[in-house]
Amino acid sequence: MTQTTENDDLELWRAVTDTVKPLSSKTPAKKAAHVSLRKKLTVDVKPVRHTPDFDYSVTEKLTEGDIHAMDKKTGQRFRNGEMPIEAVLDLHGYTLESGFDALVKFVYAQEKRGARCLLLITGKGGFLGRGVIRAEVPNWMNASEIRSLILSYCQAKPKDGGEGAFYILLKRHRS
Repeated sequence: MTQTTENDDLELWRAVTDTVKPLSSKTPAKKAAHVSLRKKLTVDVKPVRHTPDFDYSVTEKLTEGDIHAMDKKTGQRFRNGEMPIEAVLDLHGYTLESGFDALVKFVYAQEKRGARCLLLITGKGGFLGRGVIRAEVPNWMNASEIRSLILSYCQAKPKDGGEGAFYILLKRHRS
């Protein structure tokens, strides 16, 4: 930190502290000294992706088809494709990077909307059924950006895309 920056910070701090009044004080607070608007504070702030409602301590890795975190009936309905699909994301034509970004945005948007069951279409990929995006889905589901929002995921039933698609079950948004 340079000397001028320290002086500016000290001047700003004094201006702020002059306006603070103790809770038990009967005397009114002083007005803040004028601080030049030219002395703007520059702070690099990254946007928060998660809302404070979510548990950041989730460390358990999700595995495909694992339904232990829900009741038996809901788990069976989810794995059997009987839950209503509330939104669909088709990743055909995406690269790995753009596909992951699209998935993160999609999951956040649907969570904010209150959706529960999503369908992610990756495609089977090639002749051998070894699609690059499809192979990355387990890693994406465990990515720190979206892990705290996802309860479970599993391969879709043939009527919804079979081996080339996944059901994603989001956690309930409880307020």
